Order: sequence, then structure tokens, then C-alpha cells
Amino acid sequence: MNLLKFAIIATLITGFSTFGLGCAEEVEAPKPVVKAKPKPKPKAKTIDVLMTELSIDPRVYVDEEEAPRDELTRIAILKFFDSMLKVDASALKKVLAVVEDGEDGDQEELDAMMQRGLTSQMNSVSHVEVKIGSSPDGLVCLMAVYEIDMNYQVQVWYVTKSGDGFTFTSESTPPNLANLLRGDWITHFFELREEMIEIANQPDDDSSYTIFGGSSEDDSGSSGPKRPNPSPSPKPGGPSAPGGPLG
Repeated sequence: MNLLKFAIIATLITGFSTFGLGCAEEVEAPKPVVKAKPKPKPKAKTIDVLMTELSIDPRVYVDEEEAPRDELTRIAILKFFDSMLKVDASALKKVLAVVEDGEDGDQEELDAMMQRGLTSQMNSVSHVEVKIGSSPDGLVCLMAVYEIDMNYQVQVWYVTKSGDGFTFTSESTPPNLANLLRGDWITHFFELREEMIEIANQPDDDSSYTIFGGSSEDDSGSSGPKRPNPSPSPKPGGPSAPGGPLG
């Protein structure tokens, strides 16, 4: 009888021991994972700061509100027009388009412009404002408004980014256009360009139309306000003087 009692007590002790061990091995509920907040992207330096750091020609002006948020793009735009005003052929050829639709690209035309006195033209520029916008098909484009003796010429450029590199491609820009642009100049430019294309497709014997708001071909009066055109007439794809290297 005593043996049976001992066996029962031993069994109870073993059970309590097991229960005690079970409590000790309980796994605590996992703590909620707190994801680290992503670090905010560094804010692009202001145009004024970049102008100073990069020693950009003070004649260049880009409105802070219009400037792209991406700092690399800001730098590329500032350096491009700085090189343009200084006629830094080496720097320009690194970013100018080579070939356009089978024709000579901006790099080739730059050499011709330099032979026609591009340096003198750029020296006569007192100010260049760079307007930033988009083409109708969504391409980033710039409009440089050059001031020369209180007169103005404009030139439109497309900007293409590939990795950290940029390419600038000129858009054919008629001379003496600045006095015709209204509102959003870039948007209005493309509207006028469409008008010019429509006019060009009209029959040759129809001389009553106007080009970019100017007078008709058979108008014996004034042909509208005049602006200086210090370089030869622009070829397709080249800028009006002195709006860029493709005069």
C-alpha cells in the first residue's frame, strides 16, 4: 500500500514538474515590426546657390518656380547656357545633338556658327532668360530669350536625359518671333508653329495668308515690328540669331 501511495505521489510530482517547465518555455508574443521611415530625398539646391557654386555667367536667369525639381537637370541647364554665352565649344559639343533626321546635327552647325561670328554675337547679349515647359507631345523643352540692346530673339531647345547625361536638341525657331509671343510663351510658340505648317501647305498662289502674325506677302505696308537678326537666316532645326549655335 505504501508502494502504491509512493507511485501516485511520484506521478503527481512529475506532472507538476512538466507543467512548471512548460510555463518557463512559453514564447513571448512577437513585438510589432516598426519599419524605418524612408529618408526624405535631398532637396535640390536653389538656382541662386547653383549659380554661385558653378560660377555661372550672371547673364543667365532661370526662375526658381519654373526650374525642374531634379538638381542634375538644373545643373545641366545652367551649364548649357553658361557654355553658350561663353562659346565654350568643347563643353557644348558634349551635350549637343549630333544628327537630326539625317541632316547635320547641332554639333556640326556649331562650327559653322563660330565661323560666322558666334562669339561676337554672344558678347552682345546682355541677358538670357530661360523659360521651361513641355512640347505638345510631352517633351521637356526650354525657350531661351536673348536680350540684345533692348531687342529680343528666342530659341527653343529639347532636353533629353539619359542616366546622368543630357542632350540638347534645337527646334527650328523663326527669327523675330519674340514680339509675337503671348501668355505662356512655350505653349504659344507651338501653336504658332502649327499655324506656320498649315500656311506652308496652302497653294503657292494664295498670298493672302500671314506667317506668325506678320503681314501678308502682297501687303505693301510695313511687315510688322522688326528685331535685329545679326546672323544669317536659320536653317531647319537651327536657332534664330543669336539664340543658339545653329544660326
